[in-house]
Amino acid sequence: MHPTPETLNTWRDHGELAVLVAVAVETGLFRELLAGPADPQTLAGRMGFAPRAVRIVLPALAELGVVEERDGVFSLTADGRALLADRDSGRYMGGGFALWLETLRAMTRLPEALRTGEPVAKRERTTSPEGIARFMAGMASRPREQVEPAVEIALARAPAAPRVLDVGGGPGLYAREFLRRGASHVTLYDRPETVDHVAEAYGLKGVEGLELARGDFLVDPLPEGPFDVVLISNVLHMYSPDQNLELLRKAGAVLRPGGVVAIGEMVRGRSPRAARFAIIMLLRTDAGDTYTEAEYREWLERAGFGEVEVDDIDPERQVITGVKR
Repeated sequence: MHPTPETLNTWRDHGELAVLVAVAVETGLFRELLAGPADPQTLAGRMGFAPRAVRIVLPALAELGVVEERDGVFSLTADGRALLADRDSGRYMGGGFALWLETLRAMTRLPEALRTGEPVAKRERTTSPEGIARFMAGMASRPREQVEPAVEIALARAPAAPRVLDVGGGPGLYAREFLRRGASHVTLYDRPETVDHVAEAYGLKGVEGLELARGDFLVDPLPEGPFDVVLISNVLHMYSPDQNLELLRKAGAVLRPGGVVAIGEMVRGRSPRAARFAIIMLLRTDAGDTYTEAEYREWLERAGFGEVEVDDIDPERQVITGVKR
């Protein structure tokens, strides 16, 4: 990348547009339009917003193609509905934008983190019901195009109808996909307060073949196996190398010989987002970071895994798999 005045302006402009969309998600504006088209005055009344503010914001969203205006009435476009309003569309990413806005607020405190080296905005996903709900909404907004290939890669190295452990599985996107693709049983393991939330909010209670298990994988043993697959997706970047090695050793302990561990992450040096994402870990965690392929290979080797492979889900995200010796 070679910065120029034009690229600097583009970065600034794109940031403004992303904030506009994220705020519209966070305030519920898109969800309200999903309930029905409205002129600015009516929409403001329905939401308790200032009419002048809504009148100014809606045309800017129309320029982005996420809403459209006809005779003074605004409605969602097809893409706006699928991506930002309809949580059941399969393309929904709105929750991720709301979570990104939270991250952006933390980014404004980067000077403080540079001075202290300490996290400045720890996410309250384990202590605040609102924080848990917001974080899970972000995790649930992951599109199918990211979930399906990750599961496919893991299953390609597993036997038919495997038993699967989904560590830190949150809202259950991967667990449901494993079941859809023929897993005989999936155990979703996460913190008790997270499991309590997703069991109700994401309809996981009572799903056939799905077991919900509660615990803290940093201090507790993993659910008893043996499992054929252990998935650890979007987890290791939150922790230190020593913590990650210990978790992989725990995964190996509950896998049958020949079982597969699958790690979903942004691999530094392979993903163009990894270095930037590490900054978020600096702001939010005590020891999190993004890691190189060599580091994952070393941890897996030391944890008793071999035949390590790294596959791209898309240019930004990878799946690292290893087989228990």
